[in-house]
Amino acid sequence: MKINLYFSNKKNKISFRNLDRKDKRRVKNSPNLLNNLNFISSRWLKFSRKKRKFCISHKNGFSVLATFDKKIAIDMEIYEKRDFIKVVDFCFNKNEKKYFYNSSNQKLTFYKIFTTKEAIIKLKNLGFENLKDVNYFDRNITKFHILLNGFFITIVF
Repeated sequence: MKINLYFSNKKNKISFRNLDRKDKRRVKNSPNLLNNLNFISSRWLKFSRKKRKFCISHKNGFSVLATFDKKIAIDMEIYEKRDFIKVVDFCFNKNEKKYFYNSSNQKLTFYKIFTTKEAIIKLKNLGFENLKDVNYFDRNITKFHILLNGFFITIVF
């Protein structure tokens, strides 16, 4: 098993004509994307990879792209203190809440659960409204967590 991760914070402008059809539609609906650092750095990663099975995540102008020989998803968050309780109440199911509140390291536990749930949403092509429905404890999902340079990254497949 080999998972490839590619990181970028490239900020060079992107030409509209170099975008694929899906991204051109996105830019037509939201023209400011061509000035968005997250969009720019993630498109440069996308341009550099030819594999069809990949997933991108980005935060603060920094992007990560994962490739694998089967469907894969990735989520990245800045690993920082935040108001966990509001997010936990909104996004976590009963078992996830119990696991979080009983944890001796709530910050780490929060990011494990939250990034896994967001990655599963990408993997299953669901919307953010399904966040509470996807299950961190799903035994059919393989997950890896990485803490790197202030970013918490989760890969699922």
